[in-house]
Amino acid sequence: MSRRVGSMIMAGFFGTKPSDPGFQQILADLEDGLIGGVIILGRNVGTREDLEQMIERIRSCKCATPPFIAVDDEGGTVERLGKNIGLQETPSAATVAEGSVRSARKAYASLAEKLSSLHFNTNLAPVVDLNRNPANPIIGQRQRSFGSDADTVAKYAAAFIKEHRKRNIITVLKHFPGHGSSTADSHAGIADVTASWSLEELKPFKRLIRSGLADAVMVGHLANFNRWGNVATQSGAHAIDRMLRKELRYDGVVMTDDLAMKAILDGKQASAAAVAAINAGADLMIITRLSEEDETSDVGREINRALTFAACSGEIKPDVIQRSAARISQLKSRWSEHHRRKGRRGMSALYKTLQRADIPLLLNEDRSTQG
Repeated sequence: MSRRVGSMIMAGFFGTKPSDPGFQQILADLEDGLIGGVIILGRNVGTREDLEQMIERIRSCKCATPPFIAVDDEGGTVERLGKNIGLQETPSAATVAEGSVRSARKAYASLAEKLSSLHFNTNLAPVVDLNRNPANPIIGQRQRSFGSDADTVAKYAAAFIKEHRKRNIITVLKHFPGHGSSTADSHAGIADVTASWSLEELKPFKRLIRSGLADAVMVGHLANFNRWGNVATQSGAHAIDRMLRKELRYDGVVMTDDLAMKAILDGKQASAAAVAAINAGADLMIITRLSEEDETSDVGREINRALTFAACSGEIKPDVIQRSAARISQLKSRWSEHHRRKGRRGMSALYKTLQRADIPLLLNEDRSTQG
């Protein structure tokens, strides 16, 4: 049960070097099957060399399945990997949407290529929230939305996703059911959209799901007491089960926004929040610390222990864990198969290049006589 639960946890850590205790801890959690993925935050980015070494250590760890290696890199104000490590920066969604879709694809091809070169396999983006409130402190003011029109948002988000898929990077639609009309920042507390949210905000999610462009969907820490209650608690099951699963017919991976945000941790334990999120219908928990002050606890181990206990005690039904683990396994399998196909295509292209250059091939040569 512990390993199945572990596949449902994406954990953060403190540290910027391979030798840092926080990073050593996260590696141990991966190899022990206590977590299924790692999120790299701005606090983890020191030098490019250290970042590359940490990612290589994650990639080469002895895990049962390849872990998610995730970053939050939308462009604009949410970009972890830019000039700070000598890399090109990506414009904000609002800036990209001022140009053509063709220009957007070029910008996102560059972004995806950057992530691919660093061996990330998951980008926690794009934002598909409608910009319904330009004064919104977390979406509108930070230019994270492609616009207020659902068709426009879906069109530019599709460009983002397609360029990442070409480079075998998983993308995540966020923040379901829609964060664009809020007046509050969910990093600072629950964003209550009861008076402002509309069905129009579901349209970009619906169109991308029906176009087969939803690898995963992230739910925001949002409350609408007329429609779904609080997504971040068990009362939010309506948003995931009814709206996302049944109405939008989505059966892929649902992940939480960071459970370490103040919207969740304010007066609560992270472990209790994780249990509530699973019972609300989430498959994959993102959690980057256990409390606002805590920088040393083993996040993966503590959350795994709490979820395993909840599953064994009946607080979480075993079939819920089984379904979530299966969805995550299926997503990883699709990514792995695409990776293998890409590798075979690469070898085929290399073979043809060598043939054209009339370079001798030794791949199938009998080497039994070689000393």
